[in-house]
Amino acid sequence: MLILLATVFTFLGIGLGIITGLIPGVHVNTVSFVIVSSQAAIIAFSLGLLASFSPTMPQVLALISAMIMGCVVSHTFLNFIPATYLGAPEGETALSVLPAHRMVLEGKGYEAILISAWGSLGAAIMALILLVPARLLMGPPVNFYEFLSSYIIIILFSVVGVLVIQEGRSLFDIKPKMLALGVFFLSGLLGFILLSPTALYSKTWVPISQEGASPATLMFFPLFTGLFGISNLLISLMDNPTIPDQILEGVEVDLERKNQLRAIVSGTLSGGMVGWLPGITAAAATAVTRVFTSDDDGEEVQGREYIMAVSAVDTSCAIFTLLALFIIMRARSGAMQSVLQLNHGNIDPWINLSSMPWLMALLLYSVILASAVAFCLTLYMGKLFSGIHKKVKYSTMSKSIILFLVVMIFFFSGPLGLFVGLVATCIGLIPPLYGVKRVHLMGCIIFPILLFFLGWEHVLLGIFGL
Repeated sequence: MLILLATVFTFLGIGLGIITGLIPGVHVNTVSFVIVSSQAAIIAFSLGLLASFSPTMPQVLALISAMIMGCVVSHTFLNFIPATYLGAPEGETALSVLPAHRMVLEGKGYEAILISAWGSLGAAIMALILLVPARLLMGPPVNFYEFLSSYIIIILFSVVGVLVIQEGRSLFDIKPKMLALGVFFLSGLLGFILLSPTALYSKTWVPISQEGASPATLMFFPLFTGLFGISNLLISLMDNPTIPDQILEGVEVDLERKNQLRAIVSGTLSGGMVGWLPGITAAAATAVTRVFTSDDDGEEVQGREYIMAVSAVDTSCAIFTLLALFIIMRARSGAMQSVLQLNHGNIDPWINLSSMPWLMALLLYSVILASAVAFCLTLYMGKLFSGIHKKVKYSTMSKSIILFLVVMIFFFSGPLGLFVGLVATCIGLIPPLYGVKRVHLMGCIIFPILLFFLGWEHVLLGIFGL
């Protein structure tokens, strides 16, 4: 009976994932925080709905967690659609815009969606296959996570170094590398200020109160929306491209099996880093997949392979963060933090290899179900979005989305959030205007974590009087 109820709640989560995935700027973490802050009302509603089944409180909380998991997984499939057609990606899909947009301008936008869907599904399958090997590697007997955690500073510096070195036409092309570092530190400084316990938060007013979410957490919504959403929409308005009719019939993935396998494997493994290491974001993991791309392939092949790797990273992240929650008992994403808060005291670590905790097994069932359903939804919704430009002007869509995002920022983060969104948008405009990758904007997460591990956060707080 619990499986049947989990199916229902997972489908509810998939419905939420459709909303978060197709509306730019509405992130799954925001929905997760809303669920946690409204958990009393949701629990009361669930108990009334399930009264005839007489569920225990841990079971009700597990079902709500299944809803979150359904939302998380379906979001990773569907969020590529607006990144492709509307030009408003989130942090996780920011790097996929150029090859996907190129295909849209060639009338091959639906093929890009098809490639993305197969990348996500392939990553889901591979991540599930790697559950036991990952458990043996990161948990006992190997306990590789404890070894990695000792070198987290070196790993983070290495990731930043790889991202910066990739800029420019050659190793000695210094100007774009220095610009990339500037973007990294600028966004990092903004992220550090938002994470710091400043006096500004004592004056913060938010129209929609989210109990349990700190003011710093609420500010990350306008931060990411400004850095990756509104800024990219403004760039799209400057270009105002003419989108041709899209090919929808007889579309297949024009990519050899070896390229598909390489993209899924590299994307899944790169995405797996996010589940274990703090500060390694999905966008940073995605950029690492460039290392595995062969320069011998043509630009079109590299673009398709990269789209598949991008999607694999995003879905792999969602699954491995769930795995990390039950192996190292760490929440590496906002959604997993919500699951941890909901099931506080009811999450048992996966110690015995042959006996998986029942909550973990239930959530993995949600992962499998959501992956299968979201794959089909992505193909269906992708076709719908392929024809949307015929009915609505591109500029009209972009302006409407910007207005919607501004209203959302105000409701969830208040006037201070609007200011943060404005500053973040200005910073987010720098990479596309000066020709460097948006991934360096992820300094907003990596830079504060580096300061924390180095023990320098108090020095910077003193300098800025925070």
